[in-house]
Amino acid sequence: MSALAADGGERGLFRQRVRDLVTRPPVTCASSLSALEIARRLARESVGSVIVLDTAGAPVGIVTDRDLRARVVAEGRDPAATPAATIMSAPLVILGPAAFAFEAALVMTRHRIRHVAVIEDGRLLGVVSSRDLLGLQAAHPVALARDIERAGSAEALAALAPRVTELVRRLVHEGGSAYDIGQIVAELNDRVVVRVLDLTAAALAAAGQPAPAARFCWLGFGSEARREQTLRTDQDNGLVYEDPDPDAAAATAAFYARFADAAIGMLVAAGFPPCPGDAMASNPRWCQPLSVWAGYFRRWLDHPAPDEVLAACIYFDVRPLGGAAELAAPLQAIVRTEAGDRRVFLGLLARDVVTRRVPRTALGNIAVARRGPERGTVDVKGAGAVQLTGAARVHALELGLAYTNTIDRFRVAAERGMYTQAEAREISDAYQHLTRLRLVHQLERLAAGAPPDNRVSPGRLSRADALLFRDALGTVERVQAGLRARFSTDLLG
Repeated sequence: MSALAADGGERGLFRQRVRDLVTRPPVTCASSLSALEIARRLARESVGSVIVLDTAGAPVGIVTDRDLRARVVAEGRDPAATPAATIMSAPLVILGPAAFAFEAALVMTRHRIRHVAVIEDGRLLGVVSSRDLLGLQAAHPVALARDIERAGSAEALAALAPRVTELVRRLVHEGGSAYDIGQIVAELNDRVVVRVLDLTAAALAAAGQPAPAARFCWLGFGSEARREQTLRTDQDNGLVYEDPDPDAAAATAAFYARFADAAIGMLVAAGFPPCPGDAMASNPRWCQPLSVWAGYFRRWLDHPAPDEVLAACIYFDVRPLGGAAELAAPLQAIVRTEAGDRRVFLGLLARDVVTRRVPRTALGNIAVARRGPERGTVDVKGAGAVQLTGAARVHALELGLAYTNTIDRFRVAAERGMYTQAEAREISDAYQHLTRLRLVHQLERLAAGAPPDNRVSPGRLSRADALLFRDALGTVERVQAGLRARFSTDLLG
């Protein structure tokens, strides 16, 4: 058993290094070795994978017991005549020995794999498997991803939601950063979306409604696109499909309208709340061919007004989640290559950020609601997280960045000279503290049987958390001041 498993499963995800999980030398083979000999070697060594080396001894791929089943047995190949080079998975997914165990879990979840090679300076040190990480803990992200992909209904997916919550609870308790936890939550949510899309397509096909020739892509917007979702975040999504031939346009539109309705219904049943503003693929406006979507994006850029600014805040953070991912690329390209030249548009986005009041008193303390059911609380999301997300979006559009995550955007903005490295770290810390407060609060609400919200009571925070909260809001105000000066927002009409 690995050191991590002995330490109680995910309790060591943010402390254990990958090097600590390598407990034996790697099992390797030449690319010419037959599948039969590989199977014998796996059995003899009691391992689940073998690393394939090229003629120079460099690792180039991996063959797992699952590869033998899927690519030899299932395909009826002759195991004695099938070389490793034919059935190996390549390129090899690798990590350095100093990476945390959490990073291995994230990589496995993201790539749908169970083995990661550990390499330092080109030298193969060993292999880490999902078994090393799992420690037989059902709440582990790799196990959850596996179970999501096996779920056969919306009800089965909904039944996994408590395990996602428990996973987040354990990661928060261990001290995982909001950034890292957000990455895992996004990966798991992505798996749910993909599974829903597969189940929806299968159900329509079984009902005699096969997919049209025009391919589609399911788009995630907002926090989903930024990989910044917390718990039970409501949906922001859309569906784009290839422009069909004119004679097939009506039938294609009708099919994808049915598809989107069914998928959204299944996502709601699986535990994803609907968007209050109806920014979902089931809304006909957000289920359109690529040419219409491109028209939306360019109109928002060319004719900025309050509605267009609001739309940009939602839809310009975009990421493909399922289907033909390349259909999202033209929309991402519009955002990345055309927005930077629209100075008026960027100024209006910046004004939206700087006019969002930060709840601080004249003495720098946290201002809370004074009356009503929200008395003594503050919306931690609206208090500062939204402003930092918006500022990062402005920088990304101005610089033409492909990054969608808020912390990544500030990091690259600092590399481009907009902030010092110290300022970027301060902003990152502020954003992560605000997000962590939100996560902890939502977990407490769920544990009490209440729906999660964003209203935190500063009076109930520890002294350290309250001070960090106050300091984070000060950081938000400094970011707003920088945007105000950069875009002269006070002069905009």
